[in-house]
Amino acid sequence: ITPFVLYYLLKDGKKLPSYILKITPVKSRKEIKEILREMNHQISQYIRGLIIVSICVGILLFIGYLIIDLPYALTLAIIAALTSVIPYIGPTIAITPAIILALFSSPAMLVKLIIVWVVVQTLEGKLITPQILGKTIQVHPITIIFVILSAGKLFGVIGLILAIPGYAVLKVVVTHLFEWVKNETTLYKEDSVNTN
Repeated sequence: ITPFVLYYLLKDGKKLPSYILKITPVKSRKEIKEILREMNHQISQYIRGLIIVSICVGILLFIGYLIIDLPYALTLAIIAALTSVIPYIGPTIAITPAIILALFSSPAMLVKLIIVWVVVQTLEGKLITPQILGKTIQVHPITIIFVILSAGKLFGVIGLILAIPGYAVLKVVVTHLFEWVKNETTLYKEDSVNTN
């Protein structure tokens, strides 16, 4: 179902904001349009960041596979890069053909493969993903690590997949809500002091 849903979202996605704006109050439409535009920007930045992370993973695995002399290193690295776009499930899919190939080679090759994989996954999870996604969606890397850990504990695999884009969208909504409260109330206005 997912490929079909994505196809229709990409095909008709630009029509969605206009439908949402039709059911919103006229006075709020400009602000809501800006929120929707920013949400779209955050999600597109997140996807761009994921693609960059996947390319980095592919390059690191290719280097690792060359070091351990694994057959079909380039092909396996490309498969890993393509499947790494799928958050948290992709690496499992990516390592399967490499494990099968390593098993047919030798037990020593399997051990070397596991070492390469652990090193690359550690670099990706602790360094590359927080840094790249942090810069693309303008969130501090530590915040990304905490968001992923919290979402994983609270909501499992679905939480891991939706953690970063959900946080990015929530950040836009909360920022605009705060600006609205600041402008519409007197809570954040400094009292004018009479000098008389």
